[in-house]
Amino acid sequence: MTRTLHVFSPLAWIGEVFGEELETEPDTGAPNRACVSNDTDTTGGDGCHTPTATSEAIDRRPRAHGGSRDWRVVVHHTWNLAGDNALTGGDANGDGDGPSAAGRIGEHDALWIAPDLIVRCNAVRMRNGLAPWRFMAPARQWMANLPTELSGRSIVVTQVDELRCWRRFPGALGERPWSQLCDGRVSGFNAARRDITELHHALSAAPGDSTIMVSGHLAGISEEWNVTMRRGRAVASCGYCLHLPPDSHRIVTVFDESAKALFHARYRARAEHLAERAAAAAGPISASLLIAFRTPSDPGAILEAEPVWCATPYPVGAHDMAAVIDTIAETRIIGGTALAARKAAGAADDAVDHGAEHEFRADPWMARRWAVEPWATGHHQ
Repeated sequence: MTRTLHVFSPLAWIGEVFGEELETEPDTGAPNRACVSNDTDTTGGDGCHTPTATSEAIDRRPRAHGGSRDWRVVVHHTWNLAGDNALTGGDANGDGDGPSAAGRIGEHDALWIAPDLIVRCNAVRMRNGLAPWRFMAPARQWMANLPTELSGRSIVVTQVDELRCWRRFPGALGERPWSQLCDGRVSGFNAARRDITELHHALSAAPGDSTIMVSGHLAGISEEWNVTMRRGRAVASCGYCLHLPPDSHRIVTVFDESAKALFHARYRARAEHLAERAAAAAGPISASLLIAFRTPSDPGAILEAEPVWCATPYPVGAHDMAAVIDTIAETRIIGGTALAARKAAGAADDAVDHGAEHEFRADPWMARRWAVEPWATGHHQ
């Protein structure tokens, strides 16, 4: 049975990466350049990786081993979402027809979607009497629950009301730690290093119940890897960026062909081992873990845990990309109760039992921002 990964993004290259990897030839690693299914014309990328897509509808089926499911990719571009009928096809569970036959969203399909688009699409869906799309995500405290030996630094997760009472950063956070919003993003508050005065100013418009992760600076990063976790087990990994020189802001990514040979292959096993140790310590999750290395002898450090359904896709090959999409599909909640999709597939509920995952709820700051943003602006994070 061929299932569909539906990609909702204004960035055309997101769907292209998924599609190209599913078509990777097992023996050569070379992609078969057949196009991805698109329900509209191609939109531009962000300058990092912008492969060309066409508007033909051609299924992508992975030539993968090990019993991987067949997947195709359908890209739903978001510049034309002003109409209420754009993303609302289907019954109350969201498993009916989309804007075209190629865009039908089935109960067993996977959805890749940016958090801001969830807020906006769900507002449209509910206005049309349809149930919102729902997903599981790492619990807000998952990163803070990691032992320092795995995170490499001090991490605090707290609400804005408490942060506003701080006169200095507690513990070993340092004078200019990193701060970022949990469960979403808002323009004007990207992940960045800030002193206490800068942080208070940056949060001046934030609701008091917004949740912020504050983490100490990890100096000397030279290489970063991504590990996709499925119920606490690594299913795919890839080096994704290099700092040249270490600790610098000059960064090249795996999408730069000249950089691919510079990644340290021995980091792969180390990254996957570290990710599984983190899942054993803080609770098993299905997520995309970002891992930093500083030196060849460095054991690595967990930088971030992202929901897999909105994490950047990387070139991992057909077999592993199928496993990534399987994981994305599994994090989608179908039916009236949390984890219904997993229970239907016979999966364990250990992640919720350990408090490692929760149903994604857009942070109040992001929800407030995007719930009132008009579709016609065409602006997305």
